[in-house]
Amino acid sequence: MKAVTTCIPPRSGELCAPIRFLLRHDSTVLELTSRHRITDIAWDTDESAVSMVVEITDPATSRPVDVRFDVVATGTTASEPISARTTLIGHVDRKSGRAAVYGTYLGVVADEN
Repeated sequence: MKAVTTCIPPRSGELCAPIRFLLRHDSTVLELTSRHRITDIAWDTDESAVSMVVEITDPATSRPVDVRFDVVATGTTASEPISARTTLIGHVDRKSGRAAVYGTYLGVVADEN
């Protein structure tokens, strides 16, 4: 799989921490650093979930953003429309069949103050 981002890729040589996420639902919102890269996606049969490895930069130097991930079965449509902010992350083969995984940049996390 080619590494993809939903916002801004990390700078060349920037240290990143790989974190594994499990997408257990067809639609999941995660808070990531704005500079991130998704390097792996697969179906985890033991967890019955989509496994995704995201490399994130230091949260102190990169703003937090919300990203929605949608797992859409082949031959169906997403519950939310695909937009210019949506990126195809990859495809997985689930028990129920092949599915596409999309990531949609929702925006910078609102300041709580």
